[in-house]
Amino acid sequence: MIAKSLPNLFIEQATKNNSKTAVEYRLRRNEPYRSISWTRLSTIVQEVAYGLIELGVKKGDNVAILSGTRYEWSIFDLAILSIGAVVVPIYPTLPEQSVNYILNNSMCGVVILEDKGQLQKIRSQWDNLPSVRYAVVIEDLGDLPQYESRIISFKNLKDKGKLNFANDPDLFERHLADIGEDDIASIIYTSGTTGPPKGVMLTHKNILSVVSSLLELVPLKPNDKFLSFLPLSHVFERVGGLHYAISTATKICYCSSIDQIGPALKDSGATIMLVVPRILEKIVTKMNHQFESLPPLKKRLFNWAVSCGKKLLDLKGNEKTFTVDFLIYSIQYFVADKLVFSSIRKKLAPKLKCFISGGAPLAKEIAEFFCIIGIPVLEGYGLTETTAAISVNTLKQIKIATVGKPLPNIQIKIADDGEILVKGPTVFAGYYRNEKDTKDAFTDEWFLTGDIGAIDSDGFLKITGRKKDIIVNSAGKNIAPQNIENSIRNSPYISNIVIIGDKKKYLSALVTLDEPSVLNYAKEHKLTFNDGMESLVKNPGLLKLIDEEIKVRTVEFADYEQIRKFTIFPYDFSIESGEITPTLKVKRKFVEEKYKKIIDAMYPLE
Repeated sequence: MIAKSLPNLFIEQATKNNSKTAVEYRLRRNEPYRSISWTRLSTIVQEVAYGLIELGVKKGDNVAILSGTRYEWSIFDLAILSIGAVVVPIYPTLPEQSVNYILNNSMCGVVILEDKGQLQKIRSQWDNLPSVRYAVVIEDLGDLPQYESRIISFKNLKDKGKLNFANDPDLFERHLADIGEDDIASIIYTSGTTGPPKGVMLTHKNILSVVSSLLELVPLKPNDKFLSFLPLSHVFERVGGLHYAISTATKICYCSSIDQIGPALKDSGATIMLVVPRILEKIVTKMNHQFESLPPLKKRLFNWAVSCGKKLLDLKGNEKTFTVDFLIYSIQYFVADKLVFSSIRKKLAPKLKCFISGGAPLAKEIAEFFCIIGIPVLEGYGLTETTAAISVNTLKQIKIATVGKPLPNIQIKIADDGEILVKGPTVFAGYYRNEKDTKDAFTDEWFLTGDIGAIDSDGFLKITGRKKDIIVNSAGKNIAPQNIENSIRNSPYISNIVIIGDKKKYLSALVTLDEPSVLNYAKEHKLTFNDGMESLVKNPGLLKLIDEEIKVRTVEFADYEQIRKFTIFPYDFSIESGEITPTLKVKRKFVEEKYKKIIDAMYPLE
């Protein structure tokens, strides 16, 4: 174990690296980056910890963080952990009722809020939040009268901490010494795709075990830099980004909004970034639009370069690396890289070594595209209950369309029904205040992931579906909808798709559109629509386009896996309307219930 607790690990690194830069951030898109040294970061963490102790936070207490990704998030995370208290992250996009559920279920006494918008979710519900004593707000509170008695600004909290430190300088060290590896570090609530969110209890040992494995599998150099954008409320970014970065003393550059990703990739000097597939899909869609507008000669050159890369990948995949064809395509790819791909990397992310993708299945075509242009995507797999990573591809061992090999300290086996079972030190300590679900999550000490998969002859894990999502049609055929949906989402015109067909004769689908791409297509092809997207989704030309896109992208699937009917929505699924979780996963059961009439209309004879 690299340290006995997460805050001990942080203090060790802060002591070693003192004046070196730990964190970079900028408030606005075109501003220069600001930096915080390890020494300064450690000082702020201790001030905040002392301030929280002054508010009555003690070892074992639950403290919530309701904020977007920013450097202050990490400060509060480390400060809370330093007291021996428990961090309860909450997605900033969650609506008021979901926030209330988590705060009440976890019995948090203090909640950290990003701004006035998040504060409003609490202020209007004080009477319904009996356990919450204080709300600490990161951003300026402006004209709130004296902040009210239960609302404290970030600055005032630090001031309280300074006074507390003056009275007892050794208090911080005593708290650190009292933290054990089996103490609960965090309670992270699941996204609730199949029911009410459950609080996953993770210990310091759980998180440190993952970090220790990543040190071996994804080694970093002193000049590496993380670009942090994904929600820190998600276990993937928090463990794979924040705490792994701390363990290696790697700089973290915080990107606080999606419109800053492009500029940040280009000018931050980031060498590694954790992503979900949707981010990569958006990058590819944007690049495809740019390529379409190229002059004919440049377009042919780009297509030739991609073709060379694809053929080389196919030969590698078929293990034909000692052939004349492989030598020829290697030479051609070298030329293609010099003429085309090096320029793309320079414009997109000149320093980036790789993306690490998780949270949802990554389409093979997307992974291949980035590999071809010279920015490999290391796809991994894990759950909140396994402290993120169960398996991951590495730069030395990568196989596209798999989620890599298991971490060194993880055991995996495939049950008779195909379910992936996991055992190891990263598996969670149980669901908070929920003994029944904790018991049901295990069989003979093996954690039941709920995912269906297989391990190939080289030891790489491949996910083939979600156990609860498997469709059994009226003929008894088992269909994994995720694979088909994943393929169709590669269309630049389709934003999301949910396949229907359980106990039905054929498959149907609910489709949402990528509005910019579709509007651009409508303009180019002179499709008439008078009432925005409402009328466009009924246009025969658009219906034909989506039909063709679905057929082209499902041509390799079996006949019973083909989509016979579909309905296009004039709007996208959203967190606010309930169809997707904060991690952008579709709530399949919710969607099927919400749109039952639309679905029934696609099965008129049943």
